[in-house]
Amino acid sequence: MVKCRSPKPKFSVRIGVDPLQIFKSSHNGGALSSMSKKDLAISLIIGELVAWLLWPVWLNLGLPYYEWRWLALIILPILATIGLCLANLVGRFIPIIGQFAKFGLVGVLNTLLDFGILNFISYLTKIYSGSWLVFFNIFAFLGANINSYFWNKYWTFGSREKKMAGEFVRFLFVSLIGFIINSLILWSVTTLIHPLWNFTPQAWENIAKLLATVVYMIWNFGGYKLFVFKR
Repeated sequence: MVKCRSPKPKFSVRIGVDPLQIFKSSHNGGALSSMSKKDLAISLIIGELVAWLLWPVWLNLGLPYYEWRWLALIILPILATIGLCLANLVGRFIPIIGQFAKFGLVGVLNTLLDFGILNFISYLTKIYSGSWLVFFNIFAFLGANINSYFWNKYWTFGSREKKMAGEFVRFLFVSLIGFIINSLILWSVTTLIHPLWNFTPQAWENIAKLLATVVYMIWNFGGYKLFVFKR
């Protein structure tokens, strides 16, 4: 009797996904492997700076910031790093998310610098609306945008443009339009609309500034990416 052996099927089934693949991506893919030591360090630094820049805002609003100050100095850098890591993981599937997360993190720093300068001047002068507020906003704008240029050029967009003069002019052009939008919203809300829901003038000023900043950041990201730091 001859025994016949049926051939073994030559196929295999791969179940699941190699967890290491999650950490593998190209530079633009935005996965966790693209989180260099530089990215981690910068996210920690930005979180720390944001914690310190909260002080003039809370001071102007009359909030008991000092009781939470040291806790913020610990928590905010950690949150900034976690947020950037998560964005890089999502960026594996949507590449622009990794870059937008960097822009957003820099944007938070710029926003707190902007808010900090404006609130500190308002705290000293006790002016919370009108034309003088727009004048004060110029100083806040200049400080935030000079800071924004260098962070976005060398970190967010990694621009290698050597002719900084032309690039900076384009940057200022986009930012200036953003500033006009920002100031119009700030002036309109604080001057034409009386504080709602029993908000204090200080709180209403910051609500208006927050609304103006959201519109301003959306405009700036598109302008910087497509016009200023394009590759």
